[in-house]
Amino acid sequence: MRPLFTGLRLTVVALFGVYLFLYPFSLTLVALDQVPVWGTWMGGALLILQGTLMGLWLSVNFGRWGAFATVWILFLSWLIEHVGATTGFPFGAYSYTDVLRPKILDVVPLAIPFAWLLIVPAAVAVGEMVLWRDGTPQDSDRRMLTSRILMGASLALLLDVTIEPFAVNINQYWVWSDPAAGAYYGIPISNFVAWFFTSLILSWVLLTYRARAAAVPTIANPSRFWSWLPVTLYFTNLTMFIVVNLARGQGFAALIGLLIILALVGYWSLPRLTRLLRGATQKSGA
Repeated sequence: MRPLFTGLRLTVVALFGVYLFLYPFSLTLVALDQVPVWGTWMGGALLILQGTLMGLWLSVNFGRWGAFATVWILFLSWLIEHVGATTGFPFGAYSYTDVLRPKILDVVPLAIPFAWLLIVPAAVAVGEMVLWRDGTPQDSDRRMLTSRILMGASLALLLDVTIEPFAVNINQYWVWSDPAAGAYYGIPISNFVAWFFTSLILSWVLLTYRARAAAVPTIANPSRFWSWLPVTLYFTNLTMFIVVNLARGQGFAALIGLLIILALVGYWSLPRLTRLLRGATQKSGA
């Protein structure tokens, strides 16, 4: 099994290198509205790349349980999206355009389940960063399960608040049947409610399988491979949505994204800054 995991790690490193190479070009082209006609497929490809990267990262760090979580997140997110696009429940009446190809059963683009696979583990990781902002080791995935699920779902929802105006009005990945009924950039409130509950389900799936992995002595290792990767992907995507929304005239959505970053970084940094100031005061008093 060791050669397999070594190969998976190398693949994660290679895919992350590709992501870092593509990221600035994608951000710049979309922000300046300079994406060529032949390059519209790149948005979907970038989502699949990131989702694949996250799925492999889960498999490297949590073994077969990470692989099971990956498969279930892909399947359940596709199923919920398929029901949503064909019935209007639970998100509201919408349909996918032909910008994202290919489509599964000619309804849901392949990139969409991979987007969920990116967002949910990344949001859970950021939630854990907030919950353990004092640096307490995350030595057991069976602790504080409810708090992790709620935090992951909330952060996934906050990310969606910046995604939706970007995806609907800029990249036009999907359209709402009645844009006039949406109070937020033509997007109905039902979408955000459904996003939260879908994220709850997928976060529960992820953390349940991680708890199973934590019960295996050979897997339960607090020093995980590239533990910073999910958090990095969360913030790089959030940054892209902020910049693009701002550049394309959706300033309120950009402001929300900026406030999310400031709140997360400030909350996580506060105890560290307090310790630094306390240490400096003690030294000066000595």
